[in-house]
Amino acid sequence: MTQGMIYNIQRMSVHDGPGLRTTVFLKGCPLRCLWCSNPESQKTAPQMLYFDELCTGCGACAAVCPAGAVSMSGGRSVRDLEKCTHCGACAAVCSANAREMTGRLMTVAEVMDIVRKDELFYFNSGGGVTFGGGEPTAGGAFFLELLEAAKNAGYHVTVDTCGYCPEERFDRTIELADLLLFDCKHMDPQEHRTLTGVDNAVILRNMRAALGSGTEVRIRMPLMPGLNDSEDNIAAMAAFFAESGRKTIEVMPCHAFGKSKYAALGKPVPAVAQYTPQQLDAVLQRFARHGLETVMV
Repeated sequence: MTQGMIYNIQRMSVHDGPGLRTTVFLKGCPLRCLWCSNPESQKTAPQMLYFDELCTGCGACAAVCPAGAVSMSGGRSVRDLEKCTHCGACAAVCSANAREMTGRLMTVAEVMDIVRKDELFYFNSGGGVTFGGGEPTAGGAFFLELLEAAKNAGYHVTVDTCGYCPEERFDRTIELADLLLFDCKHMDPQEHRTLTGVDNAVILRNMRAALGSGTEVRIRMPLMPGLNDSEDNIAAMAAFFAESGRKTIEVMPCHAFGKSKYAALGKPVPAVAQYTPQQLDAVLQRFARHGLETVMV
């Protein structure tokens, strides 16, 4: 059976579409956004996160590590990132939950068994299932089979996407989804590449296809101080969305929720700052000047 990499399944979610939902997070993303708040979602393979502030110094991890990547120093365990194979042996014996594995292979049936547990809540609340990531469309055939299974079960299907996806696969996604939560990060191709690692040609093509379809689309913008909130970028967004009569943008201001995960993965923390209330108000006024209504999410 088709398998894919899942890093979280969140039940009783209320932020990823209408009603009560189950959100299935697929692991793997073709983008490397400078502000990514879920760095554990980027790689497709399983990864081990080490939260050193939780370590009690018991030494169980060092005793079982087959690669010799864990040692003890000053009453705490120390990880050698070059030796670590992310096998999960240390996480399995860590009683303090300082070590945590993220990502496991699951079949479509296994995922749907979990989703199905709350179907009564979906039907009573107008909810359903949301597929996010990472970038869910990067899951390929596994992702499309999940969409088809959820659709066949009668669930409302939402896809939270950046739109960076082969055209044929994305067109099929549009057909199967009831709602697309579509990120718009930057309108300039080179700036988009600087901020995310890829240009936005295929994203804008897929966005036009989605906006021209019968599927509901909500445009969402991660709002980053000094990176994508300029007058020029917002004006370009307004011009692009005017093609389809779109006037409402859901904005997600910069936050610092993912910083601990970077440290747990041994990665440098992104150098992005949160808005002051005054700064955010000034940015929202830029949207208004260009005829765009903003909704905070």
